Amino acid sequence: MSIGIRLKIALGFTLLTIVVVSAVSFWAAQSLGVSIDSSDYDKLESMKNSVISQLTQAQQDLDRVGEDTASALIDMEFFGHDADQQQRLAEKIKTSLNIDWLEIFQQGKPILQPYSSFVQPGLSRSRLLRLTGSGPFSYRGYLVTASPIGGNSNATLFLARQPEFKGIPLLCIFDDTGILYTDRYLPEADFLKKLTVDNVTDQIIIDNEVFRIRAFKEPASAYWLLVGYAAQRATISRADIDQLMLRLAILEVVGLLILGYFIGQRMFSPLNALRHGIEQVAAGHWKEIPLNEAPMKNSGDEIENVAHSFNHMVRELSLAQNRLIEVQKELATKEKMAALGRFSAGIAHEINNPLGTILVTAGMLKEAAASNGNIAPEEFDEIIEEVKRCRDIIATLRTYTGRMQPGLVRMNFAAFFSQIRSQMAAVAEFNELELAFSSTVSEGDLLVDGKAMHQVFYNLIRNAGEAMSDQQTRCVNIAAALESDHFTIRVQDTGPGFQCLPEHIFEPLFTTKAQGTGLGLVICQAIIDGHHGTIEARRIDNRITEFCISLPIAQPEDDKTGEDRR
Repeated sequence: MSIGIRLKIALGFTLLTIVVVSAVSFWAAQSLGVSIDSSDYDKLESMKNSVISQLTQAQQDLDRVGEDTASALIDMEFFGHDADQQQRLAEKIKTSLNIDWLEIFQQGKPILQPYSSFVQPGLSRSRLLRLTGSGPFSYRGYLVTASPIGGNSNATLFLARQPEFKGIPLLCIFDDTGILYTDRYLPEADFLKKLTVDNVTDQIIIDNEVFRIRAFKEPASAYWLLVGYAAQRATISRADIDQLMLRLAILEVVGLLILGYFIGQRMFSPLNALRHGIEQVAAGHWKEIPLNEAPMKNSGDEIENVAHSFNHMVRELSLAQNRLIEVQKELATKEKMAALGRFSAGIAHEINNPLGTILVTAGMLKEAAASNGNIAPEEFDEIIEEVKRCRDIIATLRTYTGRMQPGLVRMNFAAFFSQIRSQMAAVAEFNELELAFSSTVSEGDLLVDGKAMHQVFYNLIRNAGEAMSDQQTRCVNIAAALESDHFTIRVQDTGPGFQCLPEHIFEPLFTTKAQGTGLGLVICQAIIDGHHGTIEARRIDNRITEFCISLPIAQPEDDKTGEDRR
């Protein structure tokens, strides 16, 4: 059966403490010649009486504060507030009154902290009480007062405050269960027990000062008062202190070396294994720690328990990851189905409108033909226009759904930008637009499909022109620049822009135009994605609409990739 690491450390520290204390006690007795003077009894008893008097006065002050606070709670209609407001009011009262603990009990149960371990304390005048059996409030004693809250006979206000003492150089209050109050000095439990049994004046050294101390039993309570004052000693010499310090230094160095070796060999190795396992999990490798191999084997119950918990966590995380992947797949499938439904509904709506017009017009022509009326050729124009509209919708739909991989070829960016400028200037539809092309790029190549990019810029410039249809001067700025690892091309216009989030305009069938299909920008995005680039839309100062295209710079090793794509 392996020995727990906690027991190992405890045994090591115990052994070291026994050696140090035994040696120091022997040498200190020789070097310092500690002596006890029983004539200090009267002075120490006077200090004890002062402590009791200050405790009584502090209890009276706390009682008055409790009564005043209970009255204040009635005035502010404390019980008319909800639980959160009651807790906030209680915290403000604690802060303003410098109270360590405030609670209201109804029928023996706390209402401010209903889930705490506090129980209604039994009161004893001028006596320090522990508020809980464990936790921070169990490590010290408090003066407690209880004040009934008028108007609510079942409610009692309890206040607790740790007392403060003046004029007492050294003070420790303790009972059979431990220390209730101490300032500056924290004695061992065995030493306190020795003081209560011997009932004599003793002497200790704190921070190179000699203190005369004595423990007094308080008749009215179950605790003891340890008081002391600084005294002068003429028997101690500088040589004795130097000798003692040297011996203590030697013992401390030896003890720390032994303890460091023990901890390093028996504790740090399994801890390093735990750290390595955690790093593996952080890197995405769900690997358990082997418990039957060194350094985990016989490393101690506590570390082995941690390793068991770690392995359990790894298994649970692995299962959770698999479940998450399955859920993500299901969500992706559902999203695809929902998008397909929205897409189909939009296409049906777009095609239904021209088909309705065609049906009505064809019916009118049939009636005219039946009545032997003359049918003018222009009456067929509406059918032709609507059929063309259906054809355009189908063509756009085929372009979107086809999403052919672009045929990328290496091209100098300056030549590519000049080609786009020439192509756009030759479009008759853009004759009424002022196209301003500018570029700061002097070198660099990119992989590009010229025909596909022509469609991108055609769509963007056409949208810009339509957005500025009500403006007298319609100018579209197209500016190119070279950044760290990509080219940027910005298309700007002064139209009213989009009145939605930028990412929505790239959704299929989203359009703000009466005759739009909502696929133009989607096709642009698909083409740019095929070039391994990005396209983003934004509004600048609420007066300029900008589409920014980013295209990667071609590297020498991209030539083979470009050939494969062609």
